[in-house]
Parts: sequence; structure tokens; C-alpha cells
Amino acid sequence: ELPGFQNVLNVHVAHYTNMFQKILYSDSDPKYFGHIYLPGGSDNLDNPEYRMEVGGSNSSSKAALVGVLMQIADYKQLEDGRFVMIVQALERFRVVEVQRHHSPYAIATVEILPDTEVMEAFETEYYKCNMSEIHGMAVEEAFKSHPYEVRVITMDESTSMENGDSLSVSELSNYDANYKLQETNDNGNDSSTAAVAMYDIDMDDIVFDVEQKVWIRLDEMIRLLQKLVDPNNDQGVQVPTQILGLLPLEPNEPWPEEFTLEKYATKLEIEKILVGTFSKSPFVRVDNMQGYSPLRRAQRLSYVIWILTDTVMALIDDDSLTRQDILEMESTEERLEAALQKLDLICNVITELLNKQ
Repeated sequence: ELPGFQNVLNVHVAHYTNMFQKILYSDSDPKYFGHIYLPGGSDNLDNPEYRMEVGGSNSSSKAALVGVLMQIADYKQLEDGRFVMIVQALERFRVVEVQRHHSPYAIATVEILPDTEVMEAFETEYYKCNMSEIHGMAVEEAFKSHPYEVRVITMDESTSMENGDSLSVSELSNYDANYKLQETNDNGNDSSTAAVAMYDIDMDDIVFDVEQKVWIRLDEMIRLLQKLVDPNNDQGVQVPTQILGLLPLEPNEPWPEEFTLEKYATKLEIEKILVGTFSKSPFVRVDNMQGYSPLRRAQRLSYVIWILTDTVMALIDDDSLTRQDILEMESTEERLEAALQKLDLICNVITELLNKQ
């Protein structure tokens, strides 16, 4: 998974059932676990080629060391002992120490990996602090943002009435329209005002230019797809509202005249429409939250945009980038640049198809 995604897990393998029992029945809250991509799943857990090792270039292991911190939003244990749970992806992490690399399940110490842009912003603002302190502040900001960025959904609201007890969730997490972010005041206490960013934002940073280019190219892709798929449909090809809510309210440059996504986002705001394929919640334009960091907004886009590019790229058999590749990119700008290249390719392919019609 990538941060910003969510899923339903059906846990039936005995050793993972045992692992989740320990997590769910512990005193800690929220309930976290780490997800690391393992080709072949648990069948390769004891495969020496995928032995989890922290050895840098000296290690010959094929095991991934960058994964995703997941939270369990809700769960149910069935009569036969299996678990069904809703899980949500939050942050990238890196394995720094391995306690156990084999069956029944791996155990490791990990550290959260803030994006390069966030770390640089903290370095500039808190230049007297060492890197360990800066890293700690960046992680603290991230975790304070999670309740806003990831609306926790329950089993009840995700149960399909048409299909009995089957669970369905949108692939992307919604922001929580009812949550108020907190800031720490000069006395070290959390205030009730909604502000999170603990540093000044340089809006001239190149990451915001790339972010806007991604939006413009995405808008073009949508319009091209519309011409290709159903040119007579005035409704247009819809973008998931979880992505549309990330559209900047005040871009560095005005949107092009033909740009249509802003009109759609504004319409959703004005009409206060409840959105969601399964569980319903208010549409959230994330910039409306006072103090919410635009770097977090751009970072979220750099992950969730791939749900669109992956879907379209599957049609032309392009698999040059895996989600693990994306996850291991260290900066928001790098991921957005990669997404922009994908969008360029998609637009070029669709244009060629339209020219052949």
C-alpha cells in the first residue's frame, strides 16, 4: 500500500491471526502494524533470499526495508477465529533493526521517514537543533495530522446492504471534515485552534510548481479520456473526491482557462455533497483547514495520484514503476515528477488514439 490508501483485510493464516490478536488486545491505541512488500507473501517468509537484513550494500537479501505504517480502523473476529479488518496506510518507514526475520512473522524496529521537503523546512526553521531533534519534530507533525488526513471508518458503515455482510471501502481514505487540528502554544500545551505547520512554507519551492503541473496534466488527461470514451457525455470523467479535495485553493500561477477540475471542486463545496462510494462523508477541500501544511497536501497527492495513472497505464501494459518503487522515493518532488511523466505518456497515447479515429 501507499499512504492515503485503505483496504479490507481478511486474515486467515494462523500466524498472522496470532499477530493481530496481540496487537488488537494490547493497551496501545491507535492499533498500528507495519506492512512490507514480500513477493509471494508468507510463502517466502522463511526464504533465505528474502531474509530481512539491515546491512546496506553488504546485504545480498532481496527483502524490502521500506514499508508503510498501517492503522487498524475497525475489526471483527469471526467464529472460526479469522479476522476481518479495515486498515489504513499512514506513513513510510524504514527498518533499522531486525528482531526476528522468520516465521511466525517478522518483528523489527522501524523509523518513520518524513519527506525531504519537510525535513528541509524544519532544518531551516530550527537550525539550532540537531538532526535527531528535527526528525522527531517532523514525525510529531505527521502524527498530529493523521486524525484529519485519515477519517476512521467503522465496520457498520462499510457493510454492503445489497451483499449481506460483505465489506466494501473506498480505496482512498477520506479527510475528516469534523476534525480540528491542534498546535502547541508557547506554554507547551495543545491549543484548541486549528493549525499544524510548525515552520514557514516557501511557496516558491519547486515542489509546488511540479504539483501544479501534475494537476494541469491530470485535467488534460481527463478531458482526453472523455473524448475517447464518451464524447457526448457532458458529465465528464470523474476524479475521486479524495484526490479532488487536494486541489490547491491558491496555486502559484492561475489555472489555465480550459482547466475544469476547479469548477468541479467548487461545485462540491457549495452544494455540501456527501461523497464516497460506500461510507459517506462530507467533501473536504483540505486547504480550508487553517494552518494545514501545503507540503502535506502535496505529499498526499504524490501518493494517491497513482490510483489514476495505474488504472490507465494498465490499458497500455506499462509496468515500469511498481508501488514499492514509488514508496522508496525520498521526496514529494521526485514522486510528483514521476507521476507527471506517467501523465505525459498517457496523454500522448490517448492523443495518438484520437488521431487514428
